[in-house]
Amino acid sequence: MLRIFFFILFIALSSQLANGQTAKPRTVRDYYLLLPDKYFEANQEQRVKWMLDPKRGAVVDVKNGYLLALGDGAQMSLIVCLFKRHDGTYIIGVDATYWEGADYSRLNFYRYDNGNFIDVTKSVVPVALPEEHWYELPRYGTTIRVANEKRRHLYDLNWNGRRFGLKRIRKGKT
Repeated sequence: MLRIFFFILFIALSSQLANGQTAKPRTVRDYYLLLPDKYFEANQEQRVKWMLDPKRGAVVDVKNGYLLALGDGAQMSLIVCLFKRHDGTYIIGVDATYWEGADYSRLNFYRYDNGNFIDVTKSVVPVALPEEHWYELPRYGTTIRVANEKRRHLYDLNWNGRRFGLKRIRKGKT
C-alpha cells in the first residue's frame, strides 16, 4: 500500500514539474515549430496547416529527420534537416529559400540548447555559404549538395558527426 502511495505521489510531482517546463524537441517537426519568427511571415496556424500541407507538396519525414515546408511569394520555403552528433544531440540545418522572383537561399546550422537556437554555422561548415548558391539538404543520408546560381554542382558537404567536410567536384563531373 505504501508503494502505491509513493508511486502516485511521484506521478503527481512529475506532472507538475512537466507543466512548468517545455518539453525538449525530439523530431524534425518539433524543431520546425520552434524556429525563430525571423523565418516566417506566416502566423502559427499557417505554419502548421498551410505550410505543412502535403497537398501543397510539403514533406514531413520524421524517420529521416527531414522537413520541407512550402511558402509562396512572401513566405520563404523552408527545409529543415537534422544531423546527428556523436553525443546523440542534433545540429539543425535550416535552408530558407525564395523560389519566386529573385533567387535567394540562406543556409544556417543551429544547436538547440535550453529553449534557444544557437547559430553554429561557422563552427561546423568549412566554407562560406553565399546566398546565391543552392543547397540541397538530404532527405536520405548526410551529404549536402551545393550548386551555383545556374545549378551547376560545385561541391558536397559531408557530415561526419561533428562537422561538415568539403568534397570538391572534379572538372567535367556534375
